[in-house]
Formats: sequence, structure tokens, C-alpha cells
Amino acid sequence: MARTDNLYRYSNKNTNEIGRSGESLAEKFLKKSGYKIIEKNFRTKFGEIDIISEYRNTIVFVEVRTRKNSDFGVPQLSVNIHKQRRLSLAALTFIKKNLLNSDYRFDIIAICSNKIEHIKNAFVPLRYTV
Repeated sequence: MARTDNLYRYSNKNTNEIGRSGESLAEKFLKKSGYKIIEKNFRTKFGEIDIISEYRNTIVFVEVRTRKNSDFGVPQLSVNIHKQRRLSLAALTFIKKNLLNSDYRFDIIAICSNKIEHIKNAFVPLRYTV
């Protein structure tokens, strides 16, 4: 049993490192694309928003998903309806906290096998208002 626990810890640590590496790549990609980074890893009781940026007067909430390969599917498909709800509520918290009155959208940056795909306006939050 201890052996399995050690393997789990190693795997979890490796997963966290992959995630941090992906977020760093996504940040660099966004900056090169003309985005201004406002905040990273914004935490609320609903969850965390990986990157909050601004592009052409629009606040962009970015979820970064990173995988070594697509053996278990493409990373962007892991942003399911439950994750979308949590991101929407976290974004609403950020908007209210900062008294923002601007356009906003939700993007996904999917990184798989060192390829970056930026999915703009990946989803629209339902039943939430500012």
C-alpha cells in the first residue's frame, strides 16, 4: 500500500509540474499575441482562474489545460459543464470585486504534445449575470 501511495504522490507532483509549465507557456503565448496579463491563479471559493487578461478592452478569463499526449483525449474537452460553472462563478467574483464594467469572454488554451491551441470564446456562461 505504501508503494502505491508513493506512486500516486509522484504522479500528482508530475501532473502539477506539467500544469505549471503549461500555464507558463500559455502566459508567454498570450503576451506575444498582444494580451495584457492582469492576474494569474485567481482563487475563489468556487475555484481558480488560471489567467485573467485584457485584449482590446475585453477581459479574457483563460483556462489552461495541458497534457503530454492525447491518449486520454484532447485537453480542451476536459472543461466540462461543471468546470464551466465554477469558472463562471469565479469570474463573476472577480468582476464584482474589481467593479468591472467591460466586455468579457472565456477562452481555453489547450497544450498537447507541445502544440498550443487557443480557443477564443470557448463557452458562454448560462444563468449568471453581473
